[in-house]
Amino acid sequence: MDKHKDRIESMRLILRVMQLFGLRPWSLKSEQEWTFTGFVKRNYRFLLHLPITFTFIGLMWLEAFISSNLEQAGQVLYMSITEMALVVKILSIWHYRTDAWRLMYELQHAPDYQLHNQEEVDFWRREQRFFKWFFYIYILISLGVVYSGCTGVLFLEDYELPFAYYVPFEWRNERRYWFAYGYDMAGMTLTCISNITLDTLGCYFLFHISLLYRLLGLRLRELKNMQDDTIFGQQLRAIFIMHQRIRRLTLTCQRIVSPYILSQIILSALIICFSGYRLQHLGIRDNPGQFISMLQFVSVMILQIYLPCYYGNEITVYANQLTNEVYHTNWLECRPPIRKLLNAYMEHLKKPVTIRAGNFFAVGLPIFVKTINNAYSFLALLLNVSN
Repeated sequence: MDKHKDRIESMRLILRVMQLFGLRPWSLKSEQEWTFTGFVKRNYRFLLHLPITFTFIGLMWLEAFISSNLEQAGQVLYMSITEMALVVKILSIWHYRTDAWRLMYELQHAPDYQLHNQEEVDFWRREQRFFKWFFYIYILISLGVVYSGCTGVLFLEDYELPFAYYVPFEWRNERRYWFAYGYDMAGMTLTCISNITLDTLGCYFLFHISLLYRLLGLRLRELKNMQDDTIFGQQLRAIFIMHQRIRRLTLTCQRIVSPYILSQIILSALIICFSGYRLQHLGIRDNPGQFISMLQFVSVMILQIYLPCYYGNEITVYANQLTNEVYHTNWLECRPPIRKLLNAYMEHLKKPVTIRAGNFFAVGLPIFVKTINNAYSFLALLLNVSN
């Protein structure tokens, strides 16, 4: 087994894509070189995202501000708010780019988390493979939202843009329409890929740390059949040390993913609200491409909130399960010093492990349910106001 590559098997392709889209350093060392190549690598992210991502998002908000009524504003607000969450994600990953790179490097190369036997290898590969294919499907569905919307408007009689934004020239004619359409498609492709890869990275950090807690549980369970007190004590101390290091990784992960999860959850209720409002005014017969695209968008948005909540919840669940795994060890037959060590470990486990979003709330399934309830409440209020 190639232990370094297999540890982050599900993220290797995603990390390459993030480098191409200016969301991950090529390497920390190469960016410090005072050469032309080093200059390009340091500033590649700005050269790519300033003229496309940030300009495109600014034009979307300008279109929302100059809209003459709520219905017209609703056609662009659902996407504008989504893109605002993306701005927070991009600025956050740029700010923590060194921390994120080092965290991924540690997860991949640190000998502390090396797998010990074939059972652990099979467990790790199975979980990594499931994560990889699940997120590949999620990425394809997300890109489908963009391209179904871009394709649907081509079958309309009038000139329409797939995703509304302010265009500083008259584009409703055969000659200039394709310039506006091309920039729209390029902007949405870049922002979509940036959004879903950053989501995948944040969820992967949470997922990987939850796997490490599960690995601790497996190793505690293996102590049940340990008869030699000396080896039992050595293995137990190794587990304690590994647990402390995973706790440190958890805090590092929280610092990196907290801003983007906080912005996503705060804005998601509004995004789903305006998406539902727009679905109320879209007819499947009049514009089937846009209607299907909106249904896909709402589904992706719900999934986008659910995934970090789910993986954050997994960390809490598997960290709390370690207490039960300690009870499953052969502690009754251990010598008094080992029992005291286990007792001290049990006291240490009483401190709950949670991922917090900006020190406001714990990331878990309860906050997902509350966000969906808030989105429904906002939608009902918006429909009452507009009628």
